[in-house]
Amino acid sequence: MLKFILSLGLVVAFVWGCGPLLQSCWGIKDAEGKIDWPRVKKYATLSDLSYKSEKDVKSEKISGFGDELYTKVLDGVESRVILITDHKNKLHWVAIEGTANKTNVKLDAEYLKEKDPLLGIWVHKGFHKLALAVYDDLKPKLISGYKIRVTGHSLGGAAAAILSMMYSVEGSLEECVTFGQPKVTNEKGVKKYWDLPLTRIVDNKDIVPLVPPLTIISAIHGIYRHVGVEVILKPGGHWLWLSKHNANRMLVTGTWSNLFNESIGDHYMRNYIKKIEKILKKE
Repeated sequence: MLKFILSLGLVVAFVWGCGPLLQSCWGIKDAEGKIDWPRVKKYATLSDLSYKSEKDVKSEKISGFGDELYTKVLDGVESRVILITDHKNKLHWVAIEGTANKTNVKLDAEYLKEKDPLLGIWVHKGFHKLALAVYDDLKPKLISGYKIRVTGHSLGGAAAAILSMMYSVEGSLEECVTFGQPKVTNEKGVKKYWDLPLTRIVDNKDIVPLVPPLTIISAIHGIYRHVGVEVILKPGGHWLWLSKHNANRMLVTGTWSNLFNESIGDHYMRNYIKKIEKILKKE
């Protein structure tokens, strides 16, 4: 038993210590031309807005996004969805609220996988439930021929990733940008949706992108993996860009180095916006 504990300690120490080294080897620091930060700020603003009350949402100026606003807290999942339509550019913006109540926490905890018949892959049951609720609610409101941009934070980011897969199958997705997003599918799902235009913005101390944790139950139908490009927000207005290949190799980059030093405060949307604003000031 002692040998096992020592061996486990060495493995953890190795992984923890190698995190920053792997980031340095595989990540491109402040990668010029890779990220449109003003547009990322717009996605972040919309993700943050999804946490507000209906009154606050409707009082916000949406001129930078479009002409028409629709918002609703969806029955059964208790998450707010925002739809802004831009008729001039034939574009829909969709934002999904993250974890904000007990119902949302239950969705987070439903990490057994279920197969989506449209996507043909296994996905996180709780995140899938939220994505389907948003898909069904918005379907009659979306205009044929309009492209769709999707965003969300935390639970909302996970649902946004799955929803984006649905829109990509239908040919209407333009882009998806998420913040602090957990994993949603397995390796086969990642390979099938390798070309999904998804960018995951991750704070280097945010623990949530590490979940669901690797357990016997979560490994059923394949270990959870991340889809898309990963951008790691670092202190001082710096950031790292990882290609889809390297982001997938790292499982969750930018967090191993903080395995025993995570802060829930680093997961909050206001923290993401603060770091994005620092990056914009440097550009």
